[in-house]
Formats: sequence, C-alpha cells, structure tokens
Amino acid sequence: MRYSNMLKNRLLPSLLIGFLVTSLLIFLRIADPITLSTMRGAGFDTMQRLWPRQGEKDLPVRIVDIDEASLAKLGQWPWPRTELAKLVKELNELGAAAIAFDIIFPEPDRLSPDRILNDPAITKLLSPAALKPATPFPNNDAIFASAISGRRVILAYAGGMGATSKPPTGKAGFAQTGLTALNAVPSISLVHPNINILEKAADGLGIINIDFRRDQGTARQIPLLMSDGKSYYPSLVLETLRVAQGVDTYVVNGAPNSENVINSIRVGELEIPVSDDGQLTIYYSQDVPETYLSAERIINGTDREALRAVIANNIVLVGTSATSLQDTKTSSLGEAIPGVSVHAQAIAQILSSSFLKRSDLNYYFELLFVGMIGLLISFGTALLRPMPMIVGLFAIVSSLLVTAAYAFRHFGVLIDLTFPILSVATIYLATIAFKLLVTDREGRVLRNVFSHYVAPSILVEIENNPQALKLGGETREVTVMFVDIQNFTPMGENLKPEELVATVNTLLSTCSAGILTHGGTIDKFIGDAVMAFWNAPIAQNDHQYLATLAALDIQKKISEFNANEINQERLKPHNLWPVSVRVGLATGSAIVGNMGSLERFDYSVLGETVNLASRAEGLCKQIGHNILIAGQIQPKTKSLAIIDAGAVVVRGKKTKTPIHAVIGDEVTAATPEYKAFLNSYRLIIEELCISKNGRIRPNLIKRAKVDHTSQNQFLEKLQSRISDYQKD
Repeated sequence: MRYSNMLKNRLLPSLLIGFLVTSLLIFLRIADPITLSTMRGAGFDTMQRLWPRQGEKDLPVRIVDIDEASLAKLGQWPWPRTELAKLVKELNELGAAAIAFDIIFPEPDRLSPDRILNDPAITKLLSPAALKPATPFPNNDAIFASAISGRRVILAYAGGMGATSKPPTGKAGFAQTGLTALNAVPSISLVHPNINILEKAADGLGIINIDFRRDQGTARQIPLLMSDGKSYYPSLVLETLRVAQGVDTYVVNGAPNSENVINSIRVGELEIPVSDDGQLTIYYSQDVPETYLSAERIINGTDREALRAVIANNIVLVGTSATSLQDTKTSSLGEAIPGVSVHAQAIAQILSSSFLKRSDLNYYFELLFVGMIGLLISFGTALLRPMPMIVGLFAIVSSLLVTAAYAFRHFGVLIDLTFPILSVATIYLATIAFKLLVTDREGRVLRNVFSHYVAPSILVEIENNPQALKLGGETREVTVMFVDIQNFTPMGENLKPEELVATVNTLLSTCSAGILTHGGTIDKFIGDAVMAFWNAPIAQNDHQYLATLAALDIQKKISEFNANEINQERLKPHNLWPVSVRVGLATGSAIVGNMGSLERFDYSVLGETVNLASRAEGLCKQIGHNILIAGQIQPKTKSLAIIDAGAVVVRGKKTKTPIHAVIGDEVTAATPEYKAFLNSYRLIIEELCISKNGRIRPNLIKRAKVDHTSQNQFLEKLQSRISDYQKD
C-alpha cells in the first residue's frame, strides 16, 4: 500500500511530464530547425578543433596563390590571360599532376589586344595602317586556351541564373550501381560557364558551389555531385582527382534497395564515402603556409629547381587569398581561409582516406538515447534526491562524451552531442521543476510539520506515503515513552522567567534529541514533560529496544547537562542541581493516527498503553530509579542490562503488571561487575524488594541510587551496596 501510494503521488506525475517533454524534444529533432542544426554543426566543429586531421604537409596538394605580393608585382586583377598561360606552362614544366582553377572566366579577356582595337575610343586615335597590321593582333583567350589544351587543366563553373547562364556540360561519363540517385544530389539547371574556347580546351570542368546557408556560413560540407535530373555533374574536387588519375568515368554507388541514396563515389582508384545526398563532410587540417606558393614567383620563372621539388607530381589549385578579391571562407577549425583552400582540403582528405561519416544509424541512435534518458530521468527525479540524480546524469553525459570522442578519433564517426546534452538538461529541469512546484508541494508541508517531531528516516517515509496522514487511525503495537523533569515546581519558584525558559528548553531539546536519534516520534510537549512513541508512522522491528536506547541516551545527555559549568552556576545557588529526569516506557496495543477535527489534528496515540507508560514514569520516584519499563520485555530488549523491579496493580486490570528497571546497555550487561551484582540481586530480591502482598516498597534499586555520570562508578557503587544489603 505504501509503495502504491508513492507510485500514484510521485512516479506517475514525473513519468507523465517526462514523457511529454521527451516527445516534444523528439519531434523538435525530427523537424530539425535552424537552431538545432547550428548547434550540431558547432559540436562537430569542436571535435575537429580538438583533433584536426594530421599530415597535411606530406600530401601532394599545393595552392598557387594570387596573393597580395602577386598583385603588387603583376598589377590588379584580372590579369591578362597571357599571364595565366605562362602560369599553366610553368606548372606543367615543373611536373604538376593536374592544374585546377578555382576561378571562372565567363567573359573574354578585356585586356586582349584584338579586343582593345575594337574599342571605338581607341580606333579614333589610330591610323588606318595601324588598324590593319601585317600580322593579326594576338588574342589572349586563344593564347590561354592553347596553354590549357593538351594539359591536365580543370576549369570551374558555378550554378546560377543570369544573362550568360546556360545548361551545364561535362567532360566525363558516369556509371551507376544500385538504384538511381539522380534526385538525391543538389539540383542544377543553369550555370555561369567559362567562355567556349576555354571550356573546349580544358580537360575537366567542375562545379564550385557550396551551400553556406546550410551550415550558417561555415564550409563544413561540399557537394561532390549535382544533377539536372538527367545526368550527374562533378564538383571541381572530383574533376581534379579524375584528371589527375587520367580516367574518364565515375562510378556512383547507389543503395541496392532504395532510390535516391548514394553510398559512395568511385573515381579511379579512390573510393569516397559520402552522405545520402552526395555531400562530403570536410575533415580539416591546420592551414599551413607550406601549402601555398605565390603566383608571381611561378610566373616569373625563377627558382625553378626549388619549385620543382614542391610541385612535381602534386595537384595544384589556383586561387586567391588577396583581401581585395574577397574569396575568404570560414573552416570548421574557425580559421579564415581562402576559398580555394576548401577544395584543397577536400582533395587532401580524400587522398589520405580520412573520412568523417554520419549515417542514419547515428540519427536513430541519438533519438533512442533521448527517449531512454527521458524515461530514466523521469524515474530518477521521482525516486532520488537531486544530488544523486545530478551525479548520475553527470556520469551518463561523461560516458556519452567519451563514446563520441572515441568514435570520432578512431572511426571518423560523427555523433551529435549537442542535442542529447540539451535533452538531458531540458528533461531534468522540467521534471525537477514539476516536482518542486507540484509533486513536492504536499511534501514540503509535511516536512515543515513533522521535521520537529520525527527522525529524518521517518520523515522520508512520511513523504513517500502522504496519503497515510488523514483523519482516522489504526490499531498497532507501539512503545510509548513519558519523560518528566524532576523538581520542576522549585525551578519555577526560584528561577527568573528567562532562566526558567532557557533551562526547560535546553532540557526538552536534550530529551528530544535522544528520542529522534533512535527513531522515535515526538507526540507532544506537556509542560515540563515529553511524550513520544515508536513503531508509528512506520513499522520498526524491535521498537521497545530502540525506545530503551533512547531512554539511556537521554540520561547520558542529562549527565552532560549537569556537567556544564553554565548550568551549574544557574542552578546550584537555588539547590536545583543536579537535574534529573524520569523516563517511563510501556509496550502494547494502541490506536495510532490523526486525532482532532477536520480543520486541525495531531498525529498521536491513544489507549491503555499510553496510561501504562505514564504510570511507569510516576513509579520512578517510588522505586528509586530513573528508567522503568511497565509490562513485558521484548526479546531484543533483554540484551540490555535490565532487572526485575516488582509488579504493580493497574486500574482496570486483574493481574499485576511487571515493572523492570533499565540499568544500562549491552556493554553494561556484559561487564563482570554487572553480572556479579545481578547474581547477588537475585538472591536477596524476594526478601528485600517485594512484600508478600505484592506492593512495591523502597528496595534495592532505591538504596543503590547513584549518579549516572560515570558507568564505572555506578557499577562500583552497586557492588558496594550488595555487601551492605547482605550484612543487613
């Protein structure tokens, strides 16, 4: 019943709110708004920043950079294409494996001599003879095309609308395995091309489009293929690798059972795993100066032997880092790099077979994790305290971090950490907030009310079973205790009010501490007395034993009170020192529950056992001992140092009720002195302690009354009293 109530009041509401929040998070992940994708991309970037790709210096990829130094020496961009023709010839002479231009040439060279002479403003200034030379004026585009022709040169083009746009063209063929995937890749219908003479001369044509909006301005992915619905068109990266290897065909490996899913792309000897839509996630290395060569250095044709060492058999990409040309991108490492470097990094990555993979399995794993963690947090929040819960969540998140790091470093697998961690925080905060605002509202009321009356362990049980606290009660066996301060009337007559209050509060606090320490429930304070009970509201095995230990603890704390010099100074002048308290205990059936009205009630006990405990406390003065138990002794309690103190006739009962005096705990019971005392006591008990008619009279216990400040002294005095009684 207790656990079913806890299930109803705590677990089910927590599970409900956890399920709702988890469901919302999963739907949010499926919708994948821009905020989530931004966070996910930033998380993947962090992985790369911690462990960037290594070995960039050793890969056969170089960048010929139209840098600030080149512009300073050769003039502003665009240069005459005769300069680019020199560049191509020099690179070819130096042994470049392939030359790729990350530059589009959509219009004829405006600096070509034949084009200049067609300018009406120039024509007016020249004589007819000058306009008709013996040999035709050279055409820079033809010179550039001649330099390109027959050499492994790849030109770039970009998708887009415009006056000069036209359908894309290609230089290579495609083979397809599996089912078609033409509609999987990004679509392209029109492109900004190069002029015809250059496109015809080039060995390859590649697309340079990168969707920066997809990755919020960071070049994280590059499409290796695009399609117009009829054919594939390769990127500049793919075309460069194809031309460098001297092959004519690509192989697109589609999924065997699903259309529009690409598993990988094969170009020559290179197998490139890609995402379903043909995207390559770029695994960046640090941008190093050794990758770059100034364009003016190559065009000038000097220092050829040194250049040959770094260009021979290398793939060379031509691009610009000049600020004025505004071709700067942001890498996943957070570096600002030239746009051409993005393509160079992708080529180097493919050559080193350093691929980053993220499949649908990763996506489903992350959704499953969120679902499971939502259930776990819902259970944990209901059943655990916040600190163990936070420690557990920290361990789970740490394990996820370690798993993701290991998968990235050893297998190149990208596991999204941002959404699972966000989900853990959101679900926990939602469930804990719900618990604090709703589920724990009743618990806070109970905690405030009962924290002053019951031990912490009992308070936890009450919080778990609040439905038990309703008007009414039940019959169960309990142990009841009454504690009373001796000589309270003289205290009230001799002490100042503030001194009396301070003394009584200290003594009652001392008694309360002993009760709560041993699992008791404080029923009420009655003037200078305390009433408490055990085995309610939660069941306690050996409750009489616990109550007896509490009584001994109270007497010990009273001895400490008497040893305090401040208390002595307050009480000695009035002959009120030392202070002592009487403790009466009784075990039996009683009605336990909430007693009172519907508007105000107390958790209490009623019955004959309560009266018997009160009677036992009153007998302490007559018998001469400060701890008495009325009624039968339970087995566990018998392990303590307890002696028979006679019997008493209780009103309403025909039989006598046995009375026992508590001398000490198990340690006392095991001492030789106590055992010797007990043997002697048993021999003289009938003669000295109990009269023939059963009435209790001053007996051995009263005559042996001693100060409890020292157990050893107590035992010594008991031993000495035995000899005195034997002489009597």
